[in-house]
Amino acid sequence: MAARASAVAAAAVLASWLPWAHRPRAAPAGGEAPLARDPVAFLRREGALSASDVKNLERGAIIARVIDTSDRSEVYSLAVMRVRTTPARVLQRWRDMEGRTGAPWVLQIGRLGVVPSPGDLASMTLDPGDVKHLGKCVVNNCEVRLPAEAIEQFRKEIDWSSGSHAARADVLFRRMLAAYAASYLQRGNGALFQYDNNDDPVRIADSLDLLIQRLDVLDAIPDLRAYLKSFPQGRPPDAEDFVYWMKEKFWLVNVLSLNHATIVDRNTSSGRLILAVSKQLYATHYFESSLDAMIFVEGAGGWGSHLIFVNRTRADIRRSGFSWFERVLLKYLVRGRLDAQLNYFKQQLEGPGAR
Repeated sequence: MAARASAVAAAAVLASWLPWAHRPRAAPAGGEAPLARDPVAFLRREGALSASDVKNLERGAIIARVIDTSDRSEVYSLAVMRVRTTPARVLQRWRDMEGRTGAPWVLQIGRLGVVPSPGDLASMTLDPGDVKHLGKCVVNNCEVRLPAEAIEQFRKEIDWSSGSHAARADVLFRRMLAAYAASYLQRGNGALFQYDNNDDPVRIADSLDLLIQRLDVLDAIPDLRAYLKSFPQGRPPDAEDFVYWMKEKFWLVNVLSLNHATIVDRNTSSGRLILAVSKQLYATHYFESSLDAMIFVEGAGGWGSHLIFVNRTRADIRRSGFSWFERVLLKYLVRGRLDAQLNYFKQQLEGPGAR
């Protein structure tokens, strides 16, 4: 009875997420985002874009780079391109997570309901390699990123000698993610896992807090930064939210993740500013935490409409961070991935009906 009452309460609170009668709001008086006023200055400062980079950008090039930081476990990347589209098209495409099944890096994807349930993840399947690893997992020694409680569940609740163990692992994983999402929607960052799969435990909430502070694009919308920290309290009036899961190709292994997306649509004197932030709540491999932002800037100062992508990620890597050679290789791989992602979004945003 108590569980049902909680679900009903959560549904009542979270129903306000749905973007009924969505309208962009004006930026607060005196608080117009510098990003909207002068995106070139932002890109020169944050992405170290040169004058020739800006010229190439205006000729249709995609500029993508990985930026060094003092945190050797962090990967900070930025990409930008000019787009010929409308704010309505941008919102449509960013809301349509299931529509991203055509993206070359996306293997499976889906949105969770206002009250998450395992059925929201019905199409999710674990890779055979992950199933094999889960059958051997113990706390502090597991190839899949998990908290101690989940590791114990997989060890005790599945008969790994059974011919149906892979299907049972899928069912348990869906149940675990749905329960985790429901807890997050009610309790916010306090519900986020601690990874206990190796001898260096990491609290996702602590790692994410660092990234929220470091994501400078949030200076443009400080109430959004506050919301990412205090969720579910303090939701900006022009924000809409949803939680989604995704399995994507990621170099050596595929990564299954759970994410919270927040989209803010704001009018400024320079034009529309739409910012979509994706906050990673969980990932099976590679990550401690990740935060990315897609920013649509409409025609500021005659500059034309542009799409900017910024990502800050803390990696599951040794305490000393990436070596020099690893970082060189990482930059090459991440730039290639950024090019592919922005080319895909360009096709989506500039396709039929985009103008």
